[in-house]
Amino acid sequence: MGQTIAETTTSDGCTEESSDAETFSRTFTTADSGLEVTVFDSIRSVAADRWNEVVERSTCGSVFHRHEWLEAVETGLEQTPRHLVVEKDGNLIGLVPNFVVDIEKTPFRRLSSSYPGFGGPLVTTDVPESLSLLTDTVAELCTGRTVVHQIRGLDMKYMRYNNALQSEGYEPYRRECRFVLDLTRGYDEIVDGMSRTRRRGIDRGKDGDYEIVEEELTRSNLERFHRVYQRVMDRVDGDVYPLSFFERLLEMRERLLLLTIRIDGEYAGGFLELLDEQRSSIHGFFAAVPEEYFGDHASELLYDHVIRWGIDNGYETYDFGSTNSNFENGVFRFKEGFGGRILPILVWERGCSPLWRLLKTGRSLYWPYRYK
Repeated sequence: MGQTIAETTTSDGCTEESSDAETFSRTFTTADSGLEVTVFDSIRSVAADRWNEVVERSTCGSVFHRHEWLEAVETGLEQTPRHLVVEKDGNLIGLVPNFVVDIEKTPFRRLSSSYPGFGGPLVTTDVPESLSLLTDTVAELCTGRTVVHQIRGLDMKYMRYNNALQSEGYEPYRRECRFVLDLTRGYDEIVDGMSRTRRRGIDRGKDGDYEIVEEELTRSNLERFHRVYQRVMDRVDGDVYPLSFFERLLEMRERLLLLTIRIDGEYAGGFLELLDEQRSSIHGFFAAVPEEYFGDHASELLYDHVIRWGIDNGYETYDFGSTNSNFENGVFRFKEGFGGRILPILVWERGCSPLWRLLKTGRSLYWPYRYK
């Protein structure tokens, strides 16, 4: 391991910067290959153009790997970053974004790549050596109350790394899924593939007095969206991201689409979509439609609009976002009705503490009741 720079360690095993430095970094080197791995406690320690160049060159890169998204998570959600980069002869050739996050209903933490969103390693050259070095270095970051490293891959492209990850001690974990709609089929074929209930909802919604607007991404518009979003999430007992996170997303406004719907002239909620040009995909990440507008089919009308918008703007897929993989779950059934292809969310976990086995056992007992 290389020299530690401006580093201190807290009682829970998390490393923090000392008072005389804005950020810390630790460098790990391997003499045989000449590769060098460094961990940073802030995405701001790495130039955005250097970081995003790897994202754009990588097969598995996505909007969730981009510098702007990670900075919004870091500053807007105040999560603790532990980002890894690998360099060769001074050139950045690989990375793994990581955040230290709490494990629900426990005093422990996980190192996640990444949450919210998706992450995982990106490597552009010297792939076997770089990937092995990156995963080996993870063990140095999981100390104290941080007991597991979790990788959340966006899509099936991450299967290319499955054998390598399992050889490094990662185990697959499948609990969530996504519905992905192929927009290249065209609107008429997509509608034909929807359930009768979804088609009827769209038709009935169109009989009403409604208007859908692509809003300018201003703070005031985001504040209005967030007020309704918070009400919706409180009703379903979901995690509410603070307004500060949405405000930080304005730094990547060219990758956002804010839609609002008005019914009988009244604001009836909206969607905030992420535009992933690298994957030619639209991610339905944030929805805010109050319960009182369900009877007006506001959600179906918004989905119908964004599907048309995606086709008109040349996107290949629409991603309805994560859902629990339980056919009895209401959100699962609603999204399924739009006719998208069901895909597992690829998650790998590697325990870094003897406590992890105990936590896995407890989780297996808890999760079956979590989504009933």
